[in-house]
Amino acid sequence: MKKLTIKDVARAAGVSTTVVSKVINAPRRPDGTLDCPDTSRETAERVLKVVNELNYRPSRFAAGLRRGKRYVLGVITPDISNTAFSEGCRVIEDLAHRDGYTVMFGSSAENSQKMAELLDTFVANGVDGLIVIPCDACEESLRKVVGYRIPVVLSGRDIPSLEGVGRVFQDNRESIRQVIAHLISNGYSKIAMISENMNVSSLKDRENSYRENMLAAGLEPMMWHADTPTLATQVAEFVKEAVALGTEAIIAPRMNITLSVLRTIKDLKLRIPEQIALVGHDESPLFTFYDPTISYISQTSDEVGRESYQMLQSMIAGNAPGTVLIAPEICFGESTARRKQ
Repeated sequence: MKKLTIKDVARAAGVSTTVVSKVINAPRRPDGTLDCPDTSRETAERVLKVVNELNYRPSRFAAGLRRGKRYVLGVITPDISNTAFSEGCRVIEDLAHRDGYTVMFGSSAENSQKMAELLDTFVANGVDGLIVIPCDACEESLRKVVGYRIPVVLSGRDIPSLEGVGRVFQDNRESIRQVIAHLISNGYSKIAMISENMNVSSLKDRENSYRENMLAAGLEPMMWHADTPTLATQVAEFVKEAVALGTEAIIAPRMNITLSVLRTIKDLKLRIPEQIALVGHDESPLFTFYDPTISYISQTSDEVGRESYQMLQSMIAGNAPGTVLIAPEICFGESTARRKQ
């Protein structure tokens, strides 16, 4: 079946395509009538009747081009297949679809060059705004986009020196503070963190909060950093070293680290929490079905996605960027049960 065009509507209504365009794009007054002063009420009603009878749906994309607006948003995550990011993307896409936007997605793979290429592609396609989970060394690429006056929201991670952007984050410092307080109250004092060598704000906030809260409690911080290419192997070695040093609990501040720690604990046949307690990060059905259940810090991906979208819409509407800090959600399972003395 041939796709209906604005010319078909104009022909059926006996008017020009210009008149049809004015009518279908005219705003409504408070009383519900069309604000279309160049067209008579009778003509406007006839055009709308034909539009409804033919079930014509104008191209919002084409209308956007005439208004200098594309109704397209861009979202860049480190890895869209990672549930910590994909759940937020799903929320953004649902909200955008409700509001008539198309969303373009891209994954940076934690690579600043790929991030720069994605940003260039999205800008070339005329996006109305961007939601970005930044990677290391991408500040200049984002600064260039901000210079084009394209609204940008940093979601989940920060670049403190970048001005003119919206910010939506989970309170990573508070989440670690609560975890350490919980472990201490349950009798754990030798608490270690196994982290990853990544220069991103969210991870650095967790690490800094760990050190600060351990020292504030009069406890000695114990931290190891694994390199991404050999993470699983290194984490296994770190767990063995931590156990040899008498560590009672491990905090894993990323999902990949959590899974590597769990795998090593299983290989070493250690009992949780009797021999080692564990707090993971991000959400996985594994944490609920594992025996014993695993305590973890939720990424609150849905809320971060929702707040990021709302922030972007506010900026697109001309409002100044702001900062939203989302309270952490921590699910305490059996892996951090009270320690038996």
